[in-house]
Amino acid sequence: MAEPDLVPSGLTLVADGNLHRREQGRLLFGGAPVRSVRLSDEGAVAVDRWIGGAPVGDGEAERRLARRLLAGGLVHPQVDPVIDVDVTVVIPVLDDESGVRRLIERLPGVSIVVVDDGSTVPFRFEAPDVTIVRHDSARGPAAARMTGLDRVTTANVLFVDADIDLTVEDIASLLGHFVDPEVVAVAPRVASEPGSGLLAAYEEDFSPLDLGPVPSPVGPGRVVAFVPSATLLLRAEVIRAEGGFDSTLRYGEDVDLIWRLAGDGRVIRYDPDVVVRHRPRSDWHAWVRQRVAYGSSAAPLAARHGDAVAPARPPTPVLLGLGAAAIVPVRTVPGVVSATIAVVKRRVVAAFGDEAPPEITRGAVEHAARTTIIALVRAWWPFTLLAACASRRVRCRVGVVLMGVSAAEYARSGRHIDPVRGVALRLVDHLAYGVGVWKGVVRHRSMKALVPVVGNRGRSSSTATVSGL
Repeated sequence: MAEPDLVPSGLTLVADGNLHRREQGRLLFGGAPVRSVRLSDEGAVAVDRWIGGAPVGDGEAERRLARRLLAGGLVHPQVDPVIDVDVTVVIPVLDDESGVRRLIERLPGVSIVVVDDGSTVPFRFEAPDVTIVRHDSARGPAAARMTGLDRVTTANVLFVDADIDLTVEDIASLLGHFVDPEVVAVAPRVASEPGSGLLAAYEEDFSPLDLGPVPSPVGPGRVVAFVPSATLLLRAEVIRAEGGFDSTLRYGEDVDLIWRLAGDGRVIRYDPDVVVRHRPRSDWHAWVRQRVAYGSSAAPLAARHGDAVAPARPPTPVLLGLGAAAIVPVRTVPGVVSATIAVVKRRVVAAFGDEAPPEITRGAVEHAARTTIIALVRAWWPFTLLAACASRRVRCRVGVVLMGVSAAEYARSGRHIDPVRGVALRLVDHLAYGVGVWKGVVRHRSMKALVPVVGNRGRSSSTATVSGL
């Protein structure tokens, strides 16, 4: 096994889409949180080779540099499938025997444990390599997964929901990441199945399980902050050592596990090159219930993980700029926006120097503004409603920016739905989640899930100097 701070030799790397190189490749900017890395001439040559398709070499310094860049999210691994599938698939399920059967048929030769979590009609079918365990009553998905984990004897375990379309080839591709001994968990992109009707079209664009096309290390503050357990591959010994899924959580138990692993310094990877499909909700009532349920997990997660659940993380000048733009006369709004960008730019230059690419400033302002505005209809919707009722100016400004942000989200989607309904449903989606947030806040009597991270609190950006390579 390789040393913990060295990647395996032979690993192929690709540059992150937001990697910026300056000074003939000796200065790198990128990652999330954004950082800069200064390289020696030899290090710049090594990165050139990797980006050109050459694998990481055998040298210790080269493998150590690769680890630093992987950890920062400046580069990502490209792995080959592992044909020897040393994994047990655990399927927690309630009242979906047809989904289980369909999934089993697509996984010939794979060891499978089905946990029937108190289905109305007990599962009684038999299939090769399949073990069925039954709970007499529904205990929830976390408890069902832990019951399945107790039956796992392989080195790796893959948790998958019964409504997922998964193949042996998908599993082999995910297992390829375990060539790196530091990686303890991998998740694919979970896209929604195409279908007819408005609901299916909306889910293709905005499924909450679909975390997008950008690869990333996973954890709070990353491009991908968490991954769902709808399809999640883990090293069995690691999840056991971590205590597994918390069965007291009805929702958000997968987020909790991922954040505990990340908090312990474990490496979790999101690989969108592996795409699995899930069935969308069957009707709008079920769709709304799902969004509310997801929102209700924010309060218990905030009690466990604090700032990681913050609804927004605006730098102080962006927060002040948004507040000013909501109340100043309309003719002065462009000046407020320009001043906000100028202040953020000065802070970026102070942190990273004059070589910092302008994309860092633009990205910081856009991301902070967008997430803060979305929080107005998610975590903070009661306050937004009160402010809108109290002031016509605030009401008009908030309405315009909410529609604008929803339209921007629509523009970045696959656009399987027409613009008017897409923008309107996006707002309803955010609001349903927000209702769930407040449901959890009231139930747990805690406002932690509503508190933003303002300024540099909870943030980290770093400059790393790599010597010797």
